[in-house]
Amino acid sequence: MAVRFRDTPCGSKVHFARSNLQVNLRHPEPGVIARDTSKFAFSAEPVKKFAGKGHWFELRVEDFSGASLNLLGIGFTSTDPGTLAPAYGEEHAVEPELPGVPDEIPKSYVAGYARSCYWDGVRQEIEPMFKTVKPYTIFQIGVWATLAGCFEVYIDHRLALAFDPSLRGLEPINTEMPLWAFVDCAGGLRKATLLIDSVPPNPDEEGTPEPPGGGGEFGDFE
Repeated sequence: MAVRFRDTPCGSKVHFARSNLQVNLRHPEPGVIARDTSKFAFSAEPVKKFAGKGHWFELRVEDFSGASLNLLGIGFTSTDPGTLAPAYGEEHAVEPELPGVPDEIPKSYVAGYARSCYWDGVRQEIEPMFKTVKPYTIFQIGVWATLAGCFEVYIDHRLALAFDPSLRGLEPINTEMPLWAFVDCAGGLRKATLLIDSVPPNPDEEGTPEPPGGGGEFGDFE
């Protein structure tokens, strides 16, 4: 089954289109503190685990603000997003209020913020991921949880971040467990679409960028 975003739970400032392949950010409300407002989106099902490689998914970023301090957060969680929502049919159930920052979702591994990532609740400093991204361009970003439990981010199939938790005394991602896609539309991201047939990059081709429009099938964008 193709990876898609789940309707609930999700951040109050995001909405979905193209049969839940596309995530869009709503306009901010005056007087609302952005940091405290959730912009999270999760996949409806665990992402695919590729034999001999690990877990992988990829987005096509179609609209973003290059002036923002953060562009987006992207990664995985082994916390089933369904456990964050009220049970189906529960009397007087209300939409859950998700936190505004990813460190409050257990077993989550998300990078892309200003020189930082969150590793199961612990903030870690990293090199900027988006320094090669040019304003007003469409680009692809994929995230890979390797079989060793490391975390890699690729932009247009070029390695942008390699994070080995063992070098920092952190526990690796348990890739024997299901992992859900976790996208935080914090910062500049306005619209992005999941690439439903994307595959992990071949290490032999790691430095070779994809041709425009390559890297996966996606819904039409406006």
